[in-house]
Amino acid sequence: MDRKSRTSRLATLDETNEEVNLWKQICNSLAKLEVIQKNTASVVTNINEIHATTNLDEGLPISISKRLMEYYRGGIDLSHNEAKIIHDIIEKVSVLIALRDASEYNHVIDQKRKKRRADQEELSLQFPKKAKIIDILAPGTSVAAKQPQQKDKDEEWILAVVINYNSDKNKYQVEDVDQDEFGQKQRYMLQPRNVIPIPNASEARVLAELDIGQDVLALYPGTTCFYKAKVIEPPSKNKDGAFERIYKVQFEDDNNEYKHVMSGHVLELPRINK
Repeated sequence: MDRKSRTSRLATLDETNEEVNLWKQICNSLAKLEVIQKNTASVVTNINEIHATTNLDEGLPISISKRLMEYYRGGIDLSHNEAKIIHDIIEKVSVLIALRDASEYNHVIDQKRKKRRADQEELSLQFPKKAKIIDILAPGTSVAAKQPQQKDKDEEWILAVVINYNSDKNKYQVEDVDQDEFGQKQRYMLQPRNVIPIPNASEARVLAELDIGQDVLALYPGTTCFYKAKVIEPPSKNKDGAFERIYKVQFEDDNNEYKHVMSGHVLELPRINK
């Protein structure tokens, strides 16, 4: 999958406890892995010494043959344990990346929560005739925004922030959280159906879980782009405490790999009204 590189630039402590606990687990697993690798190296050395000091053409004595078999079996067990620990480390690192990716933007929404009600009241005074004014997203709201079609480029959903709402055009002006190659943040005028609000950490906790197998938009770990994915495992199915509020998803065209994404960054696909 050819993914646009949209790297992180900010850092917050919104998920400190989860991140610290997860990092401790990773460090413990790395320590276990180091011990296993040392034991494996010792087994390989012993096997090589037997082969170097034994004339195989004359056959192996029973005692040496038994010892060699023990080394081989021990090496196989060590290899299985090594593979298991490496897989566990990869999974936890993936979750840690998702936590860091989510926490850097959650603080933006949290800082705007107190201001949001005042902004909505101000908008209500400016546009009293709008029956659905309460549904208008306040400036500063983090959203998934569908970029306009560009030449030689597929449409994609990006992480953005609402700048304002134009009632005459019924469009939002949003700003990409990422910078372009010239160091500028692009702004777009988008219809409401192309702007999906992102819940903050508190709001995400009370949202109904998405079903297993449901098609969603999810923030690809390590980027600021949303892509179509399928829910493999909701947060309630995670048995590991380090996976709290994390979805396991499978992105389209991603070699059938599973990724872990914060629940606030897994969104229902918008309905297309033609």
